[in-house]
Amino acid sequence: MSRRAIVASLVLGLTLPSGARAAGDASGTAVGSFLAIGAGTSVLSMAGATLASGNDLASASWNVASLARVDALQFSLAHSPLPGGATQDWLASGGRFGHAATRWGMQALFHREADIEGRDAANNPTGSVSATDMALGASLAQPLGEHVTAGLGMEWVHESLDGTTGSGLGFDAGLRADAGPVGVALAARGLGGRLRYPDASYDLPQVIAGGVSWTDPEHGLRVNADFESPRAYYNSVRVGGEWLWRDRLAVRAGYRMALGAPSDATTSGPAFGMGAGVGSMWLDYAFVLDGGTTAGEHRVGLTFRPGLPGLGGSVRGERSAVGTSVPAKPTATVAPVQDAPRKATPPPPSPKAAAAAPAPRTVTPPPTPRESTATAQAPRPTVAAPPPPSARPTWIVVQPGETLASLAQRWGTSVAAIMMANNLVSDKVSPGKQLRLPDAGKPASR
Repeated sequence: MSRRAIVASLVLGLTLPSGARAAGDASGTAVGSFLAIGAGTSVLSMAGATLASGNDLASASWNVASLARVDALQFSLAHSPLPGGATQDWLASGGRFGHAATRWGMQALFHREADIEGRDAANNPTGSVSATDMALGASLAQPLGEHVTAGLGMEWVHESLDGTTGSGLGFDAGLRADAGPVGVALAARGLGGRLRYPDASYDLPQVIAGGVSWTDPEHGLRVNADFESPRAYYNSVRVGGEWLWRDRLAVRAGYRMALGAPSDATTSGPAFGMGAGVGSMWLDYAFVLDGGTTAGEHRVGLTFRPGLPGLGGSVRGERSAVGTSVPAKPTATVAPVQDAPRKATPPPPSPKAAAAAPAPRTVTPPPTPRESTATAQAPRPTVAAPPPPSARPTWIVVQPGETLASLAQRWGTSVAAIMMANNLVSDKVSPGKQLRLPDAGKPASR
């Protein structure tokens, strides 16, 4: 057997992540298993349950249809030291195409295994072997009406094991629908993917999954339940949830249970995590237990959202009235009489002086001495100049007592337009919620 064939055969199973083991007739027939670990700290803190309710780049890596829920430009990254000395890093970006409803997304996943002891065909040690993996992806998502979204993606995967390399393409697809607080989703990852080496080719991990969700935006709650059927690994059920407080603090938990796995396989276990946001930055942490033992994986993620307003009320460098209620049309105000500037009252002209004065150039007859005295003594109220019209803000923050109906009336739009612009499934909003303000009199495009 050639050295290349020996090295290529080592690829099978070397990158199997903790919690994923080959099973069934497809056992040992797939490579690129680092893709089965999953990316995104916020999602992994809920044990990977996100298909029907996610709205960020991390969720879009599990169901590409969720990319259509990413309303503003985002950048995300995550770092994960894995058991056995392996590490994984994930980078992603995404947003809208201008003001269109179509969203774009790009991501990169880098995985490095710890040095592996190589062996030849006779099982003799041949020294340590280094293994690195990489996946680069691009995706598009589109709303199909008010409640349905769909997405398509493509990934180029590359593996290198002690100088022997393989690469290939895989495809993702997703569909998601929301009806009130309930959501349903279908997703497929790695469709048709094969990793080709110089002497052989192998399938990439392929997953078909479905999920349901329940969301209560008024109280910041969402719960997910997903079922995954990988081609070369155990089927699994994932249940997870999140509580979000004022869009600034998130607490998450979940549980992953592998179906049909042996008792000694570390394929099931809980996950915990939390997130916190300041301005346009959001930090996530997740701890995934390894088979229910105390050993586990620590993951840290960071998301930057330049399209969202900070606490100071600035959106993309433009000052806006975020956090305050500003009337859509400024109104002129009448200054109080006592605040008017007081001027010295000249003495009334004498009849002789009035007669000598030239006639005023107006159609109104000149005032009599008595009328001039009364007019000079009574200060006239002054009308303050109306303030210059302020720019219509892009984002607003819901104040106590405000509803979507009152906000729509104030800003000259409709409840439906606000809900579509913010991907809301309910017309109930809580104080402190940040909302994108659609154009006046125009329905918001999704």
